[in-house]
Amino acid sequence: MKKFLGLILLVLAYVGLSYYSGMVGEQYINDQVELSRAQASNANVTLDVTQYERGIFQSNFDFSAKANTEQFAIDSVTIDAKAQVFHGPIIFADGIKFGWFYARTDNTITTSDTELNTLLGGVLPQGLGRLNLLGEYGGSYDANWRTEVIEFIDEDGQVHVDGVDVHSEGRFDSLDSQSTIIIGAINASHSDGTEIGVTPIHANVDMEFIAPQVPLSSGKLQFDALTLKSPEGMTTAIRNIEVMQRQRLENEKVDTKVRMSAEQVEGMMPMSNLYYELELNQVTQEAMATWAELSPKLQSEEDYATYEQEIRSALTQLLHKDLVILMSSGGEAMNGYVNTKMDLHYVPPGNGRSLASVTEVEDYLRLVKGSGQVVISKEIMTGTPLIMLLAPYMDTYIVQQGDEYVLNARLNDGKLWLGDTPIELAPMINSYLAAPAPTP
Repeated sequence: MKKFLGLILLVLAYVGLSYYSGMVGEQYINDQVELSRAQASNANVTLDVTQYERGIFQSNFDFSAKANTEQFAIDSVTIDAKAQVFHGPIIFADGIKFGWFYARTDNTITTSDTELNTLLGGVLPQGLGRLNLLGEYGGSYDANWRTEVIEFIDEDGQVHVDGVDVHSEGRFDSLDSQSTIIIGAINASHSDGTEIGVTPIHANVDMEFIAPQVPLSSGKLQFDALTLKSPEGMTTAIRNIEVMQRQRLENEKVDTKVRMSAEQVEGMMPMSNLYYELELNQVTQEAMATWAELSPKLQSEEDYATYEQEIRSALTQLLHKDLVILMSSGGEAMNGYVNTKMDLHYVPPGNGRSLASVTEVEDYLRLVKGSGQVVISKEIMTGTPLIMLLAPYMDTYIVQQGDEYVLNARLNDGKLWLGDTPIELAPMINSYLAAPAPTP
């Protein structure tokens, strides 16, 4: 009898734990959706959880994300998910797991355009794949979303993608996350003989919110090769492609760096070590938050004058004396190289003037100072028609320094200098603005 009562108590305890796990799971899911709503709103996306039916051992709910896409000539795009939630503490769905809950969602995508929906149905016959989400003890989650092969074929050609796999980790009470993304090999062909191939793409993204509406995101995307084949049979291959972004907090302001690079280009004009870098440094957190709120309004409004005051306010927060833009690029070819670099700094209006008081072209030009340089090696300058094209500017704008040809530029007090030659920009810009518009 005691063993029987003990068994009943054990069963009742597990039932109670399972029901409580379901309550915790519902709360965690609602918390994450509520946190995500502000960020989704900035992208004109509405999130909604409906018909949450919580049982003892399982629950079900519907989730939708609807994007306003009027700017793309389609009223809306909607992702719908039907979720089945298995309650902990011991979960037997898709193997044995331990946690508060485990959810599986089957996802579909539809638009406001009937013809496009038919096309999507052919490309994604199984919908957007399945998302698996484990709600762990302590408030963390482990999520994985995967689609199967994506394929589109018509009389003009075909596109084939070997699936997409996304894995994310984070906490339900935070928008911070760490994600890895794998996009399978992509192959496309056109009826005219054009072919495009991309090796599997690997990416990672880390997101950290230092304040509401102010995320710092860093990550890297890399793939081994992009191959292009023309109808004439000519092949170009770009190898070891990488895109990197890094954001960090410096002096309570945000520094952002983006770098794109390719190790090798094979084809008619072989090149190597190509890169482009862009940095935007010392952006205030207030400016990032304001622009995040303003962005969806500008996306859906053709007349920006409606938000002129808000735009001016956002610009005032963005533009300050420490704001810096840095750019550089370069590459190697023909046993030589080309490198460029530029820096731009914001200069606040003088004499106590505000940004709103600036109306003349001359005054706008004085808001920026900076410098730039282009360096071309002798091998490229003398081995291509560049030497003839740039001959009129030698020893004025361009000077030879050893085996390099160098163009130095600087912008200061509204005036551009190329080498030692000053160029008045304001009259040129005023002349362009005053010219009559070309007749259609």
